[in-house]
Amino acid sequence: MYQPPVVGDTFIDIEQRKFNLAYYDELQALLNPNPMLGSETGLHLTQDDFRSKIDSGELRPAYAITHDNNELTASQKKELKKREPYITELATLVHDGYKPTVDKTIDKLKQIVHGKYHIGTEKHGNSTIARWWKQYREAEFNLKKSIAPRKSQPKRTNTATENFLNRFFTDTWVKGNIENIARGYSSYSKAVLKAQTQNDAIEQVSERTFSRRIEGLNAFNIILNSGNYSEVKKALRTLSKKIKTTHVLERVEMDRMSLNLALIDEEGKPTGNVSIYIAIDCHSRYPLSVTFELGTSEDTEGVVRSFKRIFESTSDQLNACGIPFKIIVDNGSGYKAEQFKQITQRLGCELIKAPSNEPWRKPFVESFNNTLREEFFKGGEFKLPDGTITIGLPGYKDKRTHKTSKPSSEETIKKAASLPVEEFASLLHDYLVHYVNSKHSSLNNKTPQQVWNESVALKPLIPVNKELLSAACHYIEHNPSLSQRGTVQVNKQVFADDRIKQCYLDAKTLDKNQDMTVTVKSDPDDGRWVTVIADFPCYDHPKVFDFVENRKLSGSELEYPLSFEELNTTSGTPERRDIFSRKIANLVKQKTRSLGSGKPVATAKENLSKGLSTAERIKRSNQSYAYKPIKKSKKSKEDNTPSDKGNIKRKVSPNRNEAQLGLWQD
Repeated sequence: MYQPPVVGDTFIDIEQRKFNLAYYDELQALLNPNPMLGSETGLHLTQDDFRSKIDSGELRPAYAITHDNNELTASQKKELKKREPYITELATLVHDGYKPTVDKTIDKLKQIVHGKYHIGTEKHGNSTIARWWKQYREAEFNLKKSIAPRKSQPKRTNTATENFLNRFFTDTWVKGNIENIARGYSSYSKAVLKAQTQNDAIEQVSERTFSRRIEGLNAFNIILNSGNYSEVKKALRTLSKKIKTTHVLERVEMDRMSLNLALIDEEGKPTGNVSIYIAIDCHSRYPLSVTFELGTSEDTEGVVRSFKRIFESTSDQLNACGIPFKIIVDNGSGYKAEQFKQITQRLGCELIKAPSNEPWRKPFVESFNNTLREEFFKGGEFKLPDGTITIGLPGYKDKRTHKTSKPSSEETIKKAASLPVEEFASLLHDYLVHYVNSKHSSLNNKTPQQVWNESVALKPLIPVNKELLSAACHYIEHNPSLSQRGTVQVNKQVFADDRIKQCYLDAKTLDKNQDMTVTVKSDPDDGRWVTVIADFPCYDHPKVFDFVENRKLSGSELEYPLSFEELNTTSGTPERRDIFSRKIANLVKQKTRSLGSGKPVATAKENLSKGLSTAERIKRSNQSYAYKPIKKSKKSKEDNTPSDKGNIKRKVSPNRNEAQLGLWQD
């Protein structure tokens, strides 16, 4: 009710019948029928029933339908709807003797509104509600008059239009060129027309608004490349809010992060630089896949390996996995490979490629990369074996932050290496467990694990077909010859099967001169089996043999993937690794090379045992090298000419010792 009822007011019920208010006091209300306006019987209600019917909408005052709606602007109507529950209930509390603007009253008001209208208690602050009451009182307790019209401002899009525009930017525009605004707007216009058949609330924004949004995205690029961590974090948080998802695995973003970090391998030698492949679920912020490599650049093998880990859990503590619906990647060399595109298509995943160097197109994984770098590599607190605490991962060198500073060289990074590979994997695993069980403000103070579990409970995951996954990831092609024994050799590994042996016999029976070259597809990360394709001219159609097993493996050895690198390497450190949970608290101190020549230098321990001062040690050191004559050169027997070179001595400044001693004594 917008204002206290007055005798003579007209009210309309839900059947559009009209009544005139004939009598009203603090106990009862009498509404006479209006036969001319569709009413036949009157209403005699208690004051509480009358107020309840008005609050529930069963009776509506005519002035609220006609007069108020004609005068109020759209923004005023919205503000009226927002304030009405609070002012109505607060008026009741004031009538019961409560003071309207004290915290105790407003806290009680919030609880009443929460229970009656299902509005959160933190929706509006105490000072805001107190201001509303003050304006209501100054307007002589007329709620409509207490709301001033908003100043003129540009037209704002409704929720449906805004959500569709954001989805267009994140799904369609992300594939294109940011400079082609006209073409992008044309594509957007067609998408709006199609979407309006499903939701008529979606409106088309003007080309000026579309262009302004693109300019805003350009501004994000400047911020994200500035190196200011706090501003970058704020910008990525803003971008993430524009992307709407309803369930886990709806949108997964992937990226690779290169680090100025080397580790120590099993032989005690420094490895190449570490690079990390990451895939993160945008709905729950859960890192689905985290793999790392040593001394390699971005390639198809690393990308496919990271992609496969999305389909299987990393450990008991990191158990999120499943089939992603949409994959967002950049245009890096590994992610744009045709083999990766074919794998995603075969598994039913939509692959969206964003241009490189535009991190705003993948804000979730970029935000996680920044968090990982700041909280683990740069800001992590680690306890060393000797009990001391250090901030930052041992051996990590931060990236160059200023154009005048020199980047860390490969030699410098290797010299700083002290962390074993296994220990790094264990520490990274522990951090990720901590991350998924920490509350995130962007998730309404829920943890990624909680959001994941809630989403899975509402929308169960599609089971992963492991055979299809394994077959789809056989993307490297080889062309060996099929042997008479029914074997093929790929990357130093021999694969055998009775099916391909029979294939050999059948082909030779049909044509004894048949060339037995076959196509073999393999996964570099899984050397347990391969796919053999026999496309012989004597066959009507190619024959495909899936899961041809490695002759070297059997039984339990076929349960877990083994890369060709591991199968062919008897020692050393494989370049490609997963994170796993193992605790090895160890730091390796690299051995320095001893001096190859020159006079041995006395150790500090020997000098201290003699009790010499710094000045005295410098004096003795200078005396040991100065004033020594150079040996005479040997003359040949035929040369009897006297030489002056034999009398030459090394020239030393006579004031050298005194000057250096004075410097140290000062």
